[in-house]
Amino acid sequence: MRTPRFPAPRFPVPRVPVLACVALLALIPLLSGCLTRSSTVGDQFSGFIVVAASPNVGPAAPTFDVPASIAGSVSVTPYPGDAAVERPSGGNPNAITGKVGSQLTFTNLTTGQFSQLGDIISSALDAGATITLGATRRGEIVRVRGTATLTGLTPQTYYVSITVEFGGTVVATNGTTAGESAVTWIPEPGQSDEFNADAKYADPATAAMPGWTTFLALLCLGIVALVGAIAYRFRDRSARYVPSGAERVADRPGFVTKLGDFAQRQKAKRAHGRATSTADAATGDGSTGSGAVGADTDAADRD
Repeated sequence: MRTPRFPAPRFPVPRVPVLACVALLALIPLLSGCLTRSSTVGDQFSGFIVVAASPNVGPAAPTFDVPASIAGSVSVTPYPGDAAVERPSGGNPNAITGKVGSQLTFTNLTTGQFSQLGDIISSALDAGATITLGATRRGEIVRVRGTATLTGLTPQTYYVSITVEFGGTVVATNGTTAGESAVTWIPEPGQSDEFNADAKYADPATAAMPGWTTFLALLCLGIVALVGAIAYRFRDRSARYVPSGAERVADRPGFVTKLGDFAQRQKAKRAHGRATSTADAATGDGSTGSGAVGADTDAADRD
């Protein structure tokens, strides 16, 4: 008959620490998204553009047609005017004299938005003008490249200037630098020109990665420590149940029991055989000794 077994008492595990661990583990995949490069937050560009023309060119001064996609990041004001910035240095100082037009100021444009500025400038000029602008990043270098085809514009009649401010130090350019992070280009009407500038600074989209990596590492270590502390605090301290020999035998499968009985019988037979052999050998030695004594007695009688 088997002895009934009773399960060891269990200590209740508090729900709050367990739920906290589950919540932290669920946040790890979400926080890991911060370690990847963002597609919407990266290099940003600020600056201003001036387009002006002589009053006799047309009834209206040149102006900018800003698309709705970047309307929140740019502002357009008359030029010259109270909000106009100082005249960019370089080029012909008399090129802007007597001309009127518009000034477009842009702030924190993304790379994609920055590339739209070329079409905006082209639309503000006559059909004979085409301007392209674009920006790319390679490692820690941000490159601005562009072209200005102003062969359809009458010289001394139009004025165009483009100023771009980078997020870091300008290391190479064919324009005129203003400080360490701004470059100005003033293409000549009636000619074709190219823009290029290289600035060196870390990518804002991934600059915070070391901090996030450290934070996630500490978070994971904290979760592991919390789980270990909970497991140790609420471990099973009850005495371990050790079954008796009879219970272990009773719990064995039938064929194991039969094999054990067979082994025991074989062992008993071998032990009995060895005992019998030893007894027979002892009996034989005794008979031989008695015969020898009898023979000695007969010889003595004859003498």
